[in-house]
Amino acid sequence: LMAMVLWALYRVIGVWVAGDIVGLTEETIMQGHYEPWVKGVASRALSLSSVPGQGLVGDFGLFTMTATYLAGLLLPLVIGFYFCLALLEDSGYLPRLATLVDRLMTAIGLNGRAVIPLILGFGCVQLGTITTRLLDTRREKTIAAALLNFAIPCSAQIGVIAGMLAGVGGGLVFLYLGVIFSVLVVLGTVLDRLLPGESSSLLIDLPPMRLPRPKNVLRKTATRSWFFMKEATPWFIFGSLVVVFLQLTGGLDLWQRLLAPVIEGWLRLPGEAATAFVMGMVRRDFGAAGLLDLALSPAQVVISLVVITLFVPCIASLMVLFKERGLREASIVWVGSWVTAFAVGGLIAGILV
Repeated sequence: LMAMVLWALYRVIGVWVAGDIVGLTEETIMQGHYEPWVKGVASRALSLSSVPGQGLVGDFGLFTMTATYLAGLLLPLVIGFYFCLALLEDSGYLPRLATLVDRLMTAIGLNGRAVIPLILGFGCVQLGTITTRLLDTRREKTIAAALLNFAIPCSAQIGVIAGMLAGVGGGLVFLYLGVIFSVLVVLGTVLDRLLPGESSSLLIDLPPMRLPRPKNVLRKTATRSWFFMKEATPWFIFGSLVVVFLQLTGGLDLWQRLLAPVIEGWLRLPGEAATAFVMGMVRRDFGAAGLLDLALSPAQVVISLVVITLFVPCIASLMVLFKERGLREASIVWVGSWVTAFAVGGLIAGILV
């Protein structure tokens, strides 16, 4: 039953909502209809190539990327998650699910409640980070957020990764999976020992199982979704302004040029891979898809996929991370993920290339 519930949770939120629903709201509605319309309206009042034009309706503008992320990407995910969470809560199954996996989660410094954020992270890392709110202590929330942002690829990235791994052979596929799993286990173990405190005991009631009440489920979903979006919107606006600033000042191009020597010398990848890694900060699947255009050997495919999986995901997930964990913790996770990604990728490159 537990396996079926987790699989259903992943299929509903990680595949149907994060894939089909977000594909409709983000790509068809927002990018296909809304963004061309808002750019047309803005072009009557200002030049789209000007600084105000780029800031408002450019590729990373407030009324384009920010609005698309908030309404087309984040809102469906938040509503889908809180709806499923309310169903599990109202049915009485959520505490049973946490109890069943408690011993496994305790091994990496968490308790049974953490299974839901980690499973949902495979659908969308920002959604997994949101659901760390289910955990009881700051310590557990920090460990879970770090694991999600270090070693869990989102559904958009998984599709590209699976396609690229299909042509490299079984041995290299298992190497990729083994490296990512090992990083997850090692990171959880290290954080469990370094962070003060201990995993909280899972002391929860097991209420009787019952059919969820539709009114309760809808009220919980609407209330929680509203308050989260209210809190998250300023962070997304801030993230958009940062990306626009980097674009206008040449910061994104500078970052690519600075990364190129490290990528060529340490990771032994083509210098053009720097563009894919930088774009991965804007959209994780953009980064993975950018690797498809490069002529990579099977070993280089594994190296590049390990690196792009291990560093912190897209700007939307980064903003949620800052919102949930604060400036200090989120900055440590962000910097640490880059160091870990390039360190592990370089070690693999030294072995394979």
